[in-house]
Amino acid sequence: MFCAVRLEIELPFASSLKDKRQTLRSLKDRLRRKNVSVVESGHQDRWQRATVEIALAAVSRGAAEEKREELRRTLLNYEELSILEWREEFVKL
Repeated sequence: MFCAVRLEIELPFASSLKDKRQTLRSLKDRLRRKNVSVVESGHQDRWQRATVEIALAAVSRGAAEEKREELRRTLLNYEELSILEWREEFVKL
């Protein structure tokens, strides 16, 4: 089972592209420790917005949903950002 999550996030405390990059680097490092792939895919030139895509693989839909919920909790506890939109897709391989 494969799950792809696309996030539109706001970074309200970023006052420059340097601040944004620092926050996103920290976020990506935290998420990668959970064995998922993370990439910034949009809004690279805007200070307070970002599009982030996350991909994860699991042996079953239940395991993929558990991992997705773990990621959601991590993101909701990350105070430096706000989630504006969350889209996900499950694909059985």
